[in-house]
Amino acid sequence: MMLLPDQRAVRARMPYAVRIVVGRIGRLSALHGTLLLLGVVGLVISLVGLDVGSMLALALGLAGIVLSVIGIVAQVGEDWVRVSRIYFDARAKPFDASYSAPYDGWSRLQFRGHSSVHSEELDARLRDDPIIPVEIEPGLWNVPAECEEARQLVRVQLDFDDDKIRLHDDLVAEADVVRVQRTRYSAHTVTNLLGEKVLRERQRRHELVHGDAVLLRNGLIPRLRYSRCSNHLGVDVVAVSSTGRVVLTLQGERNTTNPGMLAPSGSGSMDWADLQAGDLLGVVKSAMLREMSEELGLRRGERVGSGDVRVLRYTRVTNWGGKPQFCGVARLGDVREQVRGIEHRYHRDHFSIEFDPDGGARDFVTTIRDYAQDNAARVSFPLYETLDVLCSWLERDPQAWGWLMDRG
Repeated sequence: MMLLPDQRAVRARMPYAVRIVVGRIGRLSALHGTLLLLGVVGLVISLVGLDVGSMLALALGLAGIVLSVIGIVAQVGEDWVRVSRIYFDARAKPFDASYSAPYDGWSRLQFRGHSSVHSEELDARLRDDPIIPVEIEPGLWNVPAECEEARQLVRVQLDFDDDKIRLHDDLVAEADVVRVQRTRYSAHTVTNLLGEKVLRERQRRHELVHGDAVLLRNGLIPRLRYSRCSNHLGVDVVAVSSTGRVVLTLQGERNTTNPGMLAPSGSGSMDWADLQAGDLLGVVKSAMLREMSEELGLRRGERVGSGDVRVLRYTRVTNWGGKPQFCGVARLGDVREQVRGIEHRYHRDHFSIEFDPDGGARDFVTTIRDYAQDNAARVSFPLYETLDVLCSWLERDPQAWGWLMDRG
């Protein structure tokens, strides 16, 4: 079930000890679960008073409950020790690998050691706003067995573990349907995220999960249908204001990706509830609007509709093990962005790239590219890619600038 914003806030303030207890009770071992059940049954028999053996049932019931509680407490203690010792360590350099077909023929974008691949043919089709139906694969996708223990430990440290949309099969230019499956955010942290970070245990300093073994197949980043990663769909969107500003977000230190870096106006992953939007691009736009509204703190009167969002690119991000991502742009009126509520935990501030709305597409592109170059050390890869595809679209499509500047 998807966590509502207020439930997220409650979990974010919940001590690790409480999360561990709740999590352990939710996944009792077969032994302690059986003891607890037998104990409860014994107590019920003794309270009902079934003639013979009531005292024996009471004694066995109490013994079962006591033994199960002792076992659960011991397991909670073990979990606490392990959770206290695990941590994410940045890779010495960004993960990089070649892709299997057909992705080996896609265009590659590189920036400061990070890279991604995309198909110009597919991107052109997405910009035409096609209707691509979504089919849902049954069941919940979970991580490989060797990753499950690590997932349970990492989950304790997360402020949320929402249900996400996993791309079940490859999205290519000729695709007439997209197949998706439900997964959890925690699955990402022990699969795709291992392309960016190493999950270690203090003192021992060994990797809890070997990233390359999860990310690669025969030494290559595989097609999605053969991947062992969660591959949940992400979105990056930049907001362009009618007053001449491209609004950026400064990531907070608690953010699991790109902490302290400049990011797009809205950046995040698709929630399972976004599927209510219908077809693929409807789902993508819904997620973009939600992330942008949350991260910019837009008021109700400042929010825009799906007609003000354009999907520009589908990409697989190499340093996240080929994680699928969509890039887009949103046109806004005069807004007053502000970090609000729980977003304070993940975003510190907002910045703007100023441009002249009357200067035309060429001046806009020059301003954006100069900003990305001058601030390269602070610009995250998702922001760079989203700005890059926005500029490329404006350079190639003579109607793009008119759409971007049109406020109805």
